[in-house]
Amino acid sequence: MRNVEIKAKITDYDKICNIAEELSGGPATVIIQDDTFYHVNSGRLKMRFYADSSATLVRYDREDTAEAKQSDYDLVQFSVGESEKARELDKVLKKCLGAKGRVMKERKLYMVGQTRIHIDAVQDLGHFMELEVVLRPEQTVAEGRAIAHDLQHKLGVKNEDLIHCAYVDLLDQKAKNN
Repeated sequence: MRNVEIKAKITDYDKICNIAEELSGGPATVIIQDDTFYHVNSGRLKMRFYADSSATLVRYDREDTAEAKQSDYDLVQFSVGESEKARELDKVLKKCLGAKGRVMKERKLYMVGQTRIHIDAVQDLGHFMELEVVLRPEQTVAEGRAIAHDLQHKLGVKNEDLIHCAYVDLLDQKAKNN
């Protein structure tokens, strides 16, 4: 699976939520996420736990650049009934690979066509916006970038606010600077 992503720091949380709600035609779905990232040789690997105890193992690979970028990813879903299995896998992965970091956030999800607009309140980091244009098989990355840039503009997100890396990397940089 693949998408095109843009991520940015935001300063006016309420304003961007209002614009996203208007663009999507409805209120956000609020999702509580607790992600553990593991040390891996390439890309990123994380186990994401949700408030209802379901989980998703996510492997993804994307460039660390502030521009709209392609992300290739794989998902393994664990239902609420499989939450114990997900927790056991998390323990094994921590033992084998080691935990790189943990990201906890409240995510507001708005859908606009094939794009997920995420407005995130990241614990110990602040507020961010992420666009994920889920590409159809026949779509090019250029088409995904055009959709992402259009939504970025409509949301009022400036290019100088774009960030190049994952939240876990920002938290790591913050810890090193303290």
